[in-house]
Amino acid sequence: MSGTPLQWLLLFLSTLLTINLALCLPQNPSPRKTYIVQMDKSQMPETFTEHFQWYSSMIKSVVTEPEKQDAEDDERIIYTYQTAFHGLAAQLSEEAAARLEKLDGVMAIFPETKYELHTTRSPLFLGLEPQKITNIWSDSNADHDVIVGVLDTGIWPESQSFNDSGMTPVPAHWKGACETGRAFTKSNCNKKVVGARVFYRGYEASTGKINEKDEYKSPRDQDGHGTHTAATVAGSPVRGANLLGYAYGTARGMAPGARIAAYKVCWTGGCFSSDILSAVDQAVADGVNVLSISLGGGVSPYYRDSLSIASFGAMERGVFVSGSAGNGGPDPISLTNVSPWITTVGASTMDREFPSSVKLGTGKIISGVSLYKGRRNLSKEKQYPLVYTGSNSSSPDPSSLCLEGTLDHRKVAGKIVICDRGINPRVQKGQVVKDAGGIGMILSNTEANGEELVADAHLLPAVGVGERAGKMIKQYALTNPKATATLGFMGTKLGIRPSPVVAAFSSRGPNFLTLEILKPDMVAPGVNILAAWTGEVGPSSLQMDHRRVKFNILSGTSMSCPHVSGVAALLKARHPEWSPAAIKSALMTTAYVHDNMYKSLVDAATDAPSNPYDHGAGHIHPAKALDPGLVYDIGAQEYFEFLCTQGLTSGQLDVFAKFSNRKCQKTLANPGDLNYPALSAVFPETNNVTALTLHRTVTNVGPPVSTYHVIVSQFKGVFIKVEPAVLKFNSKDQKLSYKVTFTSKSRQTTPEFGSLIWKDALYRVRSPIAITWLLPI
Repeated sequence: MSGTPLQWLLLFLSTLLTINLALCLPQNPSPRKTYIVQMDKSQMPETFTEHFQWYSSMIKSVVTEPEKQDAEDDERIIYTYQTAFHGLAAQLSEEAAARLEKLDGVMAIFPETKYELHTTRSPLFLGLEPQKITNIWSDSNADHDVIVGVLDTGIWPESQSFNDSGMTPVPAHWKGACETGRAFTKSNCNKKVVGARVFYRGYEASTGKINEKDEYKSPRDQDGHGTHTAATVAGSPVRGANLLGYAYGTARGMAPGARIAAYKVCWTGGCFSSDILSAVDQAVADGVNVLSISLGGGVSPYYRDSLSIASFGAMERGVFVSGSAGNGGPDPISLTNVSPWITTVGASTMDREFPSSVKLGTGKIISGVSLYKGRRNLSKEKQYPLVYTGSNSSSPDPSSLCLEGTLDHRKVAGKIVICDRGINPRVQKGQVVKDAGGIGMILSNTEANGEELVADAHLLPAVGVGERAGKMIKQYALTNPKATATLGFMGTKLGIRPSPVVAAFSSRGPNFLTLEILKPDMVAPGVNILAAWTGEVGPSSLQMDHRRVKFNILSGTSMSCPHVSGVAALLKARHPEWSPAAIKSALMTTAYVHDNMYKSLVDAATDAPSNPYDHGAGHIHPAKALDPGLVYDIGAQEYFEFLCTQGLTSGQLDVFAKFSNRKCQKTLANPGDLNYPALSAVFPETNNVTALTLHRTVTNVGPPVSTYHVIVSQFKGVFIKVEPAVLKFNSKDQKLSYKVTFTSKSRQTTPEFGSLIWKDALYRVRSPIAITWLLPI
């Protein structure tokens, strides 16, 4: 050993001192984040008189001294929840959240999640003409008592769509409020817009304070999305509605007699789960009958999804919850909002288009779409130079996407520029072309968009074309140095065939969380939808767009969701005793799967027939949904029994049991036995299982005495037996059960689809069927 004993002693003391100093110095905790904490309200100690005191005490107990310097304990709590969900949202470090999770009374903790918006003629297309003898909309004032809560970007109350002329007083059951703020007073609410609230604490906790000069910290909508969805749900009739002359006609919501309550949960930087949860909780307490949520934040396990848990609580209170499926199509397994108690809505087209054309120098004319209306017009009699800055016609590259700052003025000035879709907004590409001196734009779909055409209110003459046409135009421009073209705009065209068509962007199944629950549930109009708009921004939503319009045309499952929410309000008005599940069943079993050419619905992404993973039960048919004959009803306990089949722990199940003291009674043999209006049989990987049986119960909501016979599709891979094959009802609201046995005869490598129909002289009650064979791992 080298060195003297004294040297080793000094080294030892120095090391010890260093360790002690390290232990004594304050450790920097991780940054604060927002956590949603679900509490067992019943476990509050008697020493506390209210839950907020209890929550504050718990937060104080888990926050260390260094963390306390960051904020007061009460300031950490940004929300408390007490109706559809019980607990709080608080700002904590990861370490404090971990300590909190171990305390008695804490059921679950969820980190803050960011959600995104899923961004006329539809009433007529859906068969909701007010001229009909059997007036679906309002043969009584019953629908005036239905209130739809819209979680979105707020509302522009001055829109004519929110006129309350002729409406009866606000229903007595309504407990909501009209919150005030910048440019929003109590006078902005009326008998149509009965409530308006804002939720921003979670947003500010994550992104910093809202700049009130740039954004309304009030229910007023400066984005437009919330105004559009609210008007689609329940807008009052407005004659002469149009966007720049396009889609001229009477705009009305699906349930024009229903009331609207606006819950602003989305801001410039997105929508945050703590705010959304608080809005759902408040909306249920306020007394809404329907919740319309055109938002999505990916898929999490049921017990980790705060919106799923809150919507379960809303369902328990009798509130119908409609959610957008998402715009992640045509990729499979791209759905959001897949909980069985949420109605998941995909998007489809209508029979209206906004045609435009590209005429090439060769004389060839290509069809496209556009909503351009401006002073700059190109002569149909003249040809203009055409340029494509990409390197090949098959795939886009950075130079062909028309991103800001990428176009060379010398190459594009005075020319029509071909731009590929992707990365930046479609309308912004046109602005990039315009800024570089271009005189027009051809917007080409890529493989991701296929042949689906979505019209836009461009800022310069511009036409959108499909992928095949785009490739051909690009090849022409690349191989001909003197390529030319001109653009034409033909206004609005009705009676388009085929329609409806499943939108390519509409998110697809299967439901990865539970294959036995077929999702989406249905599709509804979501392409080129005209509805009310904010007065704050132009139709393109771009800062440089100084146009102001009263109506705008948008596309997305954000638009299809409020169609279903509005029709659900109609059904609730006509059948106030129906549960949310009965309303969903009526919408699903009356949906249709054929277009206006009497052929199977087509998928815009493939131009081939769509299937239930694309369109769910089919396209909604509101008139038939009002009188469906039979319904598949599901109560809260049955939904809980479904959760009992999902392999959840008792603690994970408790987040849904709350104060109903629900326990697993094991009434479902498997998840497919949930009394859902669709059937999904899933054969496991092993060949040992050759038969599966699913059970269903239908409730008679048609004539008291009726007899239904079953019709079921034939499949390559299974034999199907339905027992009994005849259902005889003797009274209204009578329930009868049946079982469906699937016997495997030939394992298939891809799913098979079909339907089961109960038919009598008046009704065809249709359920889609999906059969899946899991592949061996």
